Amino acid sequence: MKHIMGMYSWLSIATSGIRFGPDREAVRCELMEHMEDKAADLMRIFPDIPEEEAQERALAGMGDAWELKKELAKVHKPWLGWLWRCTQVLVWGLLALCLITVLGSAGGLLENQKYRWEDAQQSRAVGQALYEDGTPDWEGERLAVLQVDGEARLGGATISVSKGARWREPEGNRLFLRLRITWDRPWEVNDIAINYLWAEDDLGNTYEINASRAMAEGWNWCQRDLSLKDVPLEAKELRIHHVLRDELDLAVDLTREVVP
Repeated sequence: MKHIMGMYSWLSIATSGIRFGPDREAVRCELMEHMEDKAADLMRIFPDIPEEEAQERALAGMGDAWELKKELAKVHKPWLGWLWRCTQVLVWGLLALCLITVLGSAGGLLENQKYRWEDAQQSRAVGQALYEDGTPDWEGERLAVLQVDGEARLGGATISVSKGARWREPEGNRLFLRLRITWDRPWEVNDIAINYLWAEDDLGNTYEINASRAMAEGWNWCQRDLSLKDVPLEAKELRIHHVLRDELDLAVDLTREVVP
């Protein structure tokens, strides 16, 4: 499952610089077919190789997704296509506006706004329970609030950590961190990137970051309250990395505690 997510993340990064949707989807399909052909060739040459390993090797052979993104962005600049698409959007937008006016109802828009408001309220409530004096709706005990702050670059985005807390829950101790990714260009938003983070502490322990307590999103950012299991109290520092990008090295100080 992890190699499949890695493939989709690689494809999303490689094609994110192509601004015209139809071109981006066509290139994405072409790259996926090329990757599948590579895996099939490996399985023909090495009959005993597991399918998952063949797919991982094929993905590794595709090169760096961020470098390919730059090259694809240079080649694909379909301004006429964008003009055509904008014209379509304007026409359909006017038709939709006319329809709403005729029907005299904007219920769908109001309902969507309601959901966004409810998601924001839930995220705030979870944040207050995790890091402040709010009441949690799950079983657990907060041990300490951490004063953390850190920031690092990942390609065309900034990753930052602004809050932290240690909790004792029925399944074990957990460290929660509020992490946000903010993209320089809104059209490059790829919130799946936050799922490929991992961490190591100064004691040599490594951690998968695959669970979150709450989430929030904006037009060029996404935020998660990430959960790490069984980080020892003796650990003084945590460094967050990305599975696909070696240059990410986000340091998080774990020594500044405020006991509630």
